[in-house]
Amino acid sequence: MHRHHPNDPPIELRVARHTQRLDETVAFYRDGIGFPEIGRFRDHAGYDGVFLAIPGADAHLELTTGGSHGVPTPHPESLLVLYLGSSSAVRAIAARLRTSPVPPANPYWTRALTFEDPDGFRVVLVPHCWEPRDGTTAVRIAEHRGSRAELRHLFEFAEDSSRALDAYLDRGRVLVALDDAGVVVGHLQLTDATHVTALEINNMAVESPLRRRGIGRALVEAAVALARNEMRSRLVVATAAADTGNLRFYQRLGFRMRSIERDAFGEAAGYEPGVTIGGIELRDRVWLDRDLT
Repeated sequence: MHRHHPNDPPIELRVARHTQRLDETVAFYRDGIGFPEIGRFRDHAGYDGVFLAIPGADAHLELTTGGSHGVPTPHPESLLVLYLGSSSAVRAIAARLRTSPVPPANPYWTRALTFEDPDGFRVVLVPHCWEPRDGTTAVRIAEHRGSRAELRHLFEFAEDSSRALDAYLDRGRVLVALDDAGVVVGHLQLTDATHVTALEINNMAVESPLRRRGIGRALVEAAVALARNEMRSRLVVATAAADTGNLRFYQRLGFRMRSIERDAFGEAAGYEPGVTIGGIELRDRVWLDRDLT
């Protein structure tokens, strides 16, 4: 489970745009694109508006009408890009929009579908997930042989309960990611699962400035290789249901949801009440596994 550092508060993004065709534009994004409506207001200082959530992201789209100012002018390079993760997701949205895609201004988007909303602003539907192209950091994966205390700050990134961490810090084995200078930039703890044929990823984290650079993926794939060498058939992991980023990360690496453990993050286990991740209360644990056969 990823822990947000208290000095690095979460950011929730809202993109607001003015329109003279509020009903049509809301229908395009809500009924066509699939952004659920989460609120609206009428005649607030002469403005009407609708709030739409962007699923899987701490972001909202606010559409407003009214006031004394005109509407913005669309530009073919001003894009809302949605990385949907599959061609079927793109096809489903395209079918709901019931309009034809337009040619992209930039040939980079030729493998995606571009649509214009009622105001002429463009939305790009990309069938794959976004991954940084040139931001991968090369690391060497090794088993950590030293004290776990020197890695505790990394463990704390992924664990909100000091009591729980104290109980398992020294269990199992720890793989570390080392940069070119031999500095530890990430770790992954492996413990025996309840079934002898499986290993569990118990705790994993990467130093904050180096996230989204392929280090977490490298650690997981090293754990997969280790498990296979030991003739294990499954790799299991648990993460908070509130941590949608972690859920996406593991599913992209071939893990599938197995079960939900409700109220796992309670005071009895050492978790403070009211902890949130991206605005979602920390309560339930999701178990996932990856078949290695």
